[in-house]
Amino acid sequence: MLTQFSKLSLDTDGRYATDTELQFIEDYLESVDVRISTYEKIKANEEAILQEVDAKMHELNKDNCLYKMDEHGQDICRRDRKQAIKYTSAAMVINDLDRLRDGLLIWLQTIVRAVGYERFVRTHYPIIQEVIKQYLTPEEAKFILPAFQLDCTILGA
Repeated sequence: MLTQFSKLSLDTDGRYATDTELQFIEDYLESVDVRISTYEKIKANEEAILQEVDAKMHELNKDNCLYKMDEHGQDICRRDRKQAIKYTSAAMVINDLDRLRDGLLIWLQTIVRAVGYERFVRTHYPIIQEVIKQYLTPEEAKFILPAFQLDCTILGA
Protein backbone atom coordinates (compact mmCIF):
# COMPACT_ATOMS: atom_id res chain seq x y z
CA MET A 1 0.00 0.00 0.00
CA LEU A 2 2.76 2.43 0.92
CA THR A 3 4.62 1.53 -2.25
CA GLN A 4 1.44 2.07 -4.28
CA PHE A 5 0.83 5.45 -2.63
CA SER A 6 4.39 6.47 -3.37
CA LYS A 7 4.02 5.45 -7.02
CA LEU A 8 0.66 7.24 -7.26
CA SER A 9 2.24 10.40 -5.89
CA LEU A 10 5.01 10.30 -8.50
CA ASP A 11 2.72 9.34 -11.39
CA THR A 12 0.17 12.06 -10.66
CA ASP A 13 2.52 14.91 -9.85
CA GLY A 14 0.83 18.09 -11.03
CA ARG A 15 -2.50 16.46 -11.95
CA TYR A 16 -5.49 14.71 -10.43
CA ALA A 17 -5.45 10.93 -10.27
CA THR A 18 -7.81 8.99 -12.49
CA ASP A 19 -10.43 6.59 -11.15
CA THR A 20 -8.30 3.70 -12.40
CA GLU A 21 -5.26 5.01 -10.55
CA LEU A 22 -7.29 5.28 -7.33
CA GLN A 23 -8.86 1.81 -7.63
CA PHE A 24 -6.24 0.18 -5.39
CA ILE A 25 -7.45 2.35 -2.49
CA GLU A 26 -11.05 1.23 -2.94
CA ASP A 27 -9.92 -2.40 -3.23
CA TYR A 28 -7.93 -2.08 -0.04
CA LEU A 29 -10.77 -0.44 1.87
CA GLU A 30 -13.08 -3.29 0.83
CA SER A 31 -10.61 -5.84 2.23
CA VAL A 32 -9.31 -4.03 5.31
CA ASP A 33 -11.66 -5.74 7.79
CA VAL A 34 -10.61 -9.20 6.63
CA ARG A 35 -6.95 -8.19 6.62
CA ILE A 36 -7.17 -6.91 10.19
CA SER A 37 -9.08 -10.01 11.29
CA THR A 38 -6.38 -12.21 9.72
CA TYR A 39 -3.61 -10.23 11.39
CA GLU A 40 -5.33 -10.38 14.79
CA LYS A 41 -5.89 -14.15 14.57
CA ILE A 42 -2.27 -14.78 13.68
CA LYS A 43 -1.12 -12.48 16.48
CA ALA A 44 -3.41 -14.15 19.04
CA ASN A 45 -2.33 -17.65 17.99
CA GLU A 46 1.34 -16.96 17.34
CA GLU A 47 2.68 -19.23 20.08
CA ALA A 48 0.41 -22.15 19.13
CA ILE A 49 1.32 -21.69 15.46
CA LEU A 50 5.04 -21.71 16.27
CA GLN A 51 4.73 -24.79 18.47
CA GLU A 52 2.90 -26.68 15.75
CA VAL A 53 5.38 -25.56 13.09
CA ASP A 54 8.28 -26.59 15.34
CA ALA A 55 6.74 -30.02 15.91
CA LYS A 56 6.14 -30.61 12.19
CA MET A 57 9.66 -29.44 11.32
CA HIS A 58 11.16 -31.70 13.96
CA GLU A 59 9.19 -34.66 12.60
CA LEU A 60 10.28 -33.85 9.06
CA ASN A 61 13.95 -33.63 10.06
CA LYS A 62 14.33 -36.22 12.81
CA ASP A 63 16.41 -38.48 10.56
CA ASN A 64 18.14 -35.75 8.56
CA CYS A 65 21.64 -35.00 9.84
CA LEU A 66 21.84 -31.83 7.74
CA TYR A 67 19.28 -30.06 9.92
CA LYS A 68 20.28 -31.35 13.35
CA MET A 69 21.17 -28.31 15.41
CA ASP A 70 22.09 -27.60 18.95
CA GLU A 71 19.59 -25.84 21.18
CA HIS A 72 21.06 -22.42 20.37
CA GLY A 73 20.67 -23.02 16.62
CA GLN A 74 17.08 -24.15 17.13
CA ASP A 75 16.38 -21.01 19.17
CA ILE A 76 17.75 -18.83 16.38
CA CYS A 77 15.64 -20.60 13.76
CA ARG A 78 12.53 -20.28 15.92
CA ARG A 79 13.23 -16.57 16.45
CA ASP A 80 13.64 -16.12 12.69
CA ARG A 81 10.37 -17.95 11.96
CA LYS A 82 8.60 -15.80 14.54
CA GLN A 83 9.95 -12.64 12.93
CA ALA A 84 9.02 -13.88 9.46
CA ILE A 85 5.45 -14.46 10.61
CA LYS A 86 5.26 -10.98 12.15
CA TYR A 87 6.74 -9.14 9.17
CA THR A 88 4.73 -11.13 6.65
CA SER A 89 1.51 -10.49 8.57
CA ALA A 90 2.30 -6.78 8.79
CA ALA A 91 2.94 -6.63 5.04
CA MET A 92 -0.38 -8.37 4.40
CA VAL A 93 -2.37 -6.03 6.63
CA ILE A 94 -1.07 -2.94 4.82
CA ASN A 95 -1.13 -4.74 1.44
CA ASP A 96 2.50 -4.01 0.64
CA LEU A 97 4.30 -7.15 -0.47
CA ASP A 98 6.72 -5.04 -2.51
CA ARG A 99 7.96 -3.43 0.69
CA LEU A 100 8.30 -6.87 2.32
CA ARG A 101 10.26 -8.17 -0.66
CA ASP A 102 12.53 -5.15 -1.04
CA GLY A 103 13.00 -4.43 2.65
CA LEU A 104 13.31 -7.75 4.43
CA LEU A 105 13.31 -10.68 2.05
CA ILE A 106 16.15 -9.61 -0.22
CA TRP A 107 18.33 -9.05 2.86
CA LEU A 108 17.32 -12.42 4.35
CA GLN A 109 17.90 -14.12 1.00
CA THR A 110 21.56 -13.12 1.21
CA ILE A 111 21.85 -14.75 4.64
CA VAL A 112 19.96 -17.89 3.58
CA ARG A 113 22.27 -18.29 0.58
CA ALA A 114 25.37 -17.62 2.66
CA VAL A 115 24.57 -20.44 5.06
CA GLY A 116 23.18 -22.73 2.34
CA TYR A 117 19.64 -23.01 3.70
CA GLU A 118 17.68 -22.59 0.45
CA ARG A 119 16.57 -26.23 0.61
CA PHE A 120 15.54 -25.76 4.24
CA VAL A 121 13.35 -22.80 3.28
CA ARG A 122 11.78 -24.64 0.32
CA THR A 123 10.79 -27.57 2.51
CA HIS A 124 9.87 -25.74 5.69
CA TYR A 125 8.12 -22.51 4.70
CA PRO A 126 5.22 -24.48 3.20
CA ILE A 127 4.73 -25.94 6.69
CA ILE A 128 4.19 -22.44 8.07
CA GLN A 129 1.54 -21.86 5.40
CA GLU A 130 -0.13 -25.18 6.15
CA VAL A 131 -0.29 -24.48 9.89
CA ILE A 132 -1.45 -20.88 9.63
CA LYS A 133 -4.24 -21.90 7.26
CA GLN A 134 -5.74 -24.01 10.07
CA TYR A 135 -6.28 -20.88 12.20
CA LEU A 136 -8.03 -18.85 9.49
CA THR A 137 -11.17 -18.83 7.43
CA PRO A 138 -10.69 -19.48 3.70
CA GLU A 139 -11.31 -15.77 3.03
CA GLU A 140 -8.61 -14.76 5.52
CA ALA A 141 -6.19 -17.36 4.16
CA LYS A 142 -6.47 -15.94 0.65
CA PHE A 143 -4.93 -12.69 1.92
CA ILE A 144 -2.02 -14.11 3.93
CA LEU A 145 -0.97 -17.14 1.88
CA PRO A 146 0.36 -15.15 -1.10
CA ALA A 147 2.58 -13.24 1.33
CA PHE A 148 4.01 -16.46 2.75
CA GLN A 149 4.41 -17.84 -0.76
CA LEU A 150 6.49 -14.76 -1.58
CA ASP A 151 8.68 -15.54 1.46
CA CYS A 152 9.21 -19.07 0.22
CA THR A 153 9.87 -18.01 -3.36
CA ILE A 154 12.41 -15.30 -2.51
CA LEU A 155 14.20 -17.12 0.30
CA GLY A 156 14.26 -20.51 -1.38
CA ALA A 157 15.52 -19.24 -4.72
